[in-house]
Amino acid sequence: MFKLIAIPFGWIMYLIYQVVHSYGISIILFTIIVKLVTMPSTYKMQVNQARMGLLSPKLERIKKAFPNNAQRQQEETTKLYSEEGVNPGSGCLGSIITLLIVLGVYRVVMQPLTYILRFSGDTISNAKDLLLTWMNGAGIENAERTLNSRPELMLLSYAKSNPEIFSPMEGFAEKLNAFKNTFLGFDLTGIPSLHPENGWTLTNLMLILLPVLAALANLAMTIVTQIHNKRTNPSAQQMTGAMNFLLYASPIMTIWFGLSFPAGVTFYWLINSVVTLVIQLLLYRWLRGERLERINQKEKAKVLAKGPSWMQRMMEQSQQMQAQQAGGVRPDANRTRYSDGDDGMTRKERAEYERKLIEAARRRTAEKYGEELPSDSDFNED
Repeated sequence: MFKLIAIPFGWIMYLIYQVVHSYGISIILFTIIVKLVTMPSTYKMQVNQARMGLLSPKLERIKKAFPNNAQRQQEETTKLYSEEGVNPGSGCLGSIITLLIVLGVYRVVMQPLTYILRFSGDTISNAKDLLLTWMNGAGIENAERTLNSRPELMLLSYAKSNPEIFSPMEGFAEKLNAFKNTFLGFDLTGIPSLHPENGWTLTNLMLILLPVLAALANLAMTIVTQIHNKRTNPSAQQMTGAMNFLLYASPIMTIWFGLSFPAGVTFYWLINSVVTLVIQLLLYRWLRGERLERINQKEKAKVLAKGPSWMQRMMEQSQQMQAQQAGGVRPDANRTRYSDGDDGMTRKERAEYERKLIEAARRRTAEKYGEELPSDSDFNED
C-alpha cells in the first residue's frame, strides 16, 4: 500500500529535482505543491470549524437547558447540527490525507535511488551485494542487518565516502555523487544519532538540530490554533487539559520520531508545519466577521439542499427506534417512570417530548411506505 502512495509522490519529486537539482529545494517545492492540491479540503475543514464556533452560544444553551440529561443534550446537539448543515466530523478527512502524505514522503526519502534517481531494482540489488561484501571484509558488525534497515541511504552514503566499492558498476558511484542531498548544512539522507560513530561533526550537530526546529514549528502551530479556538469558541475552555497535553506531547513526539527517521522526513515536517501555520493565519483572518456570516449562510443552504448526511440519517433512525420503544406497552406502563427534574424535564414536558417523538416516527414511516400521513387528531387520540 505504501508503495502505491509513494509512486505519484516519487514522480513529483523526480520532476522537481530534474529542474532544481537540489534535494532540499525539491522537498520545499513538493510541500507547497501538495498544500495547493489539498487546499480545497483544508479550506472546507477550516470553514466547518469556523461555523461550529458560531454555534457555540446555542450549544451552551442546550447544556443549560438539560443539565442532567446527557441523552437529550446529544439529541438536541445532533438536531442543531442537522438544522445548521454542520458536520462535526469533517476534519477526519484532512487528517487522513495528511497521514497518507507523510507515509508517501517517508518511502520516497528512504528510497531516493528508486524514486528520484530512477535506478532499476536489479541495479540496486547488485550494488547492495557489492556493499555487503565490502562491509563483511571490513569487519563491520551486523553488516547485513544494518544494510537491510535502510539500503538505499547506505548505498548513497558509501558511494560518496568510498566510491571504489562500486567500481565494477560503471557510472553508478558517479551518479550518486552528483546527487545533491544536502541543504543549508543538513544531510537530508542521514539519520540523527545521540552517539555518532565519527564524533560530533557539524553534519551530526545539524542532524540533531533539525528535529528540534521541527518540534518548535509544531509547537508554534499548536499554540496559534489553541489561542484561535479559545477566542472563537468559548466552550474550548473546557478542553484546556486535552489541549495542554497536545501542546507538549506533539513536539516531544516530533523530536522522538525525528531522531529515528531520515532527516528528509523531518525536514518535510518542518517545512509542512511552517507552510501550514502561514495558511492557518491567512484563513483565520479571512474567516471572521461579516464575511464568515455570509459564508455560513451560503454553506448552510448548500448542505441543506443536499439532504441529511449518512451520519444524520443513522442518528434519526436511532432516535426513531427509541421513540417506538417509548410508545410501546411496558410492564411498568401504569407507573410513573420519571420524576420532576430527574432528567432535566418535568413529567408534563417528558410526556410532550415523547409524543412528538412518536409523531415524528409515524410520519417518517408513512412517508417511507407511501401511506396517508396521519392527522394531528390521530396523534391527540393516542
